[in-house]
Amino acid sequence: MKRRDFLAGTAPLLAAGVIVNGRAVKAMANPRGWWGRVLSAQPGDRVLVVIQLEGGNDGLNMVVPIEDDAYYTMRPGIGVAKADAVRLHNTPLLGLNPKATGLATMYNEGTLAIVQNVGYANNTMSHFAGTEIWNTASGGQQKDLQRTGWLGRYLHHEYPLYPDQIPADPPAIEIGAATSAAFTIVGSSISMSLLNPSEFYDLVNGGPQVDTGAGGDTPSGHEKAFVDLIDQQSRAYADSIRRAASRANNVVTYPEKNVLAESLAIVARLIAGGLTTRVYKVTLGGFDTHANQKGYHDTLLGTMSDAIKAFADDLKALQVDERVVGMTYSEFGRRVRENASGGTDHGAAAPHLVFGAAVNGGTVFGGEPNLADLDIAEEGGNLRYQVDFHCYYASVLAPWFGLADDVVHDVLPIGVCDRTDYLKLYRTAGVGFASQPNAGGRGLNVYPSPANRSALVTATLPRAERIGITLFDDAGHRVRQIAAADAAAGTATFHVDLSAIPSGNYLVTLDGERGRLVARLVVVH
Repeated sequence: MKRRDFLAGTAPLLAAGVIVNGRAVKAMANPRGWWGRVLSAQPGDRVLVVIQLEGGNDGLNMVVPIEDDAYYTMRPGIGVAKADAVRLHNTPLLGLNPKATGLATMYNEGTLAIVQNVGYANNTMSHFAGTEIWNTASGGQQKDLQRTGWLGRYLHHEYPLYPDQIPADPPAIEIGAATSAAFTIVGSSISMSLLNPSEFYDLVNGGPQVDTGAGGDTPSGHEKAFVDLIDQQSRAYADSIRRAASRANNVVTYPEKNVLAESLAIVARLIAGGLTTRVYKVTLGGFDTHANQKGYHDTLLGTMSDAIKAFADDLKALQVDERVVGMTYSEFGRRVRENASGGTDHGAAAPHLVFGAAVNGGTVFGGEPNLADLDIAEEGGNLRYQVDFHCYYASVLAPWFGLADDVVHDVLPIGVCDRTDYLKLYRTAGVGFASQPNAGGRGLNVYPSPANRSALVTATLPRAERIGITLFDDAGHRVRQIAAADAAAGTATFHVDLSAIPSGNYLVTLDGERGRLVARLVVVH
């Protein structure tokens, strides 16, 4: 390619067709209309929200097998009557708990999917061991114990120099009384923990201050110094959280006296405010329903349903819903047969929920619960699992964040299914896997996005060619030439200083001898 021809190829973006995620896209006359099509959330923009149902959620009273007589035979006191269950479109054998009207609406509108019969072999039915297994993605035997968290392993892949190099925003945020083992990495945790919503609002409003006074050269002093260090590390991101919180407010009114809703309202506000945090975790406790389950468990499900529905509505109103997927997990399900105390004991397999604008909603994965083929039937019966929870994790995580197979196996080394067996949880065309080049094998990635002070642009080339990398604004105006070079085959990375670039939506283009690739970049100061 001649130099003048190459430079001409980097003319305003709207004058040409482009390749986005390997797909040819023809520019439209209306730049912002075309921009809206291009800006489907890229893997670097996406957010995962994990909701832990602590205590072992009774899935059979959440997703009710309303046409199975065995359910009513084994649950004469606590079973959800068929007439009371909320009906689901095109799903005649199942209904949702009558308190879960918000979840039912989302299912029927196509933004919530149900994954049935999720579990694992050699289930411990122990709160402590079960929670550790789910948090670390271990197996049910001692030899399959993992020492780090599954989300920690994923985030360490995204931030390989952490904690020696700290990103501008926390990689993960969890709202709860303790740091979850799901985020542990070797010798540390990669998440920031907020004890409760009140601590968040204290942080946003500039207090309380951390006590950094020395504890003295004593065992108790050393203990205090360690606690202070953890506290200071958790608060190292205070400025970025305050900035994000100042840029956005919740649009939807969340239900009052709902602890899960309070936490999810914070998550929505930080996402809309441009925080680049990749994973959020919130917790709703109280699911260990050994006695008097009926009214109590229904109330819990109502709390969860109302909170998730308000969160989903808020994300949509804030115009960030395409970027967010949520999922639930719990350490185990409950026994099929109710006990003498009007409750249920520790069980095994259970359903879980996946929700978001990109989700293949209105769909049930994992089949119907088989109440005629139970494990340890003489003790009340456990559902046999049909979907290994490692495969459930992979089906949520890998397509959403565009993870290649080798990364998936590092994150989930025990029992993960092959990609061909992943649950088809997403319907949005932009949700796929890493390395989505055009037919010639070329690729372009920008990380992170949203970005604050700087970003890295990575170009993958199957053979040597002269390339140009250019930054355009959302109207198609050329902002900056990032690179113009003869590039060798392989991967080349370019650093982009964004300190003088105004906040906004941008496109990064790679032009060369075989056409143009485009990636999205959001700048937030």
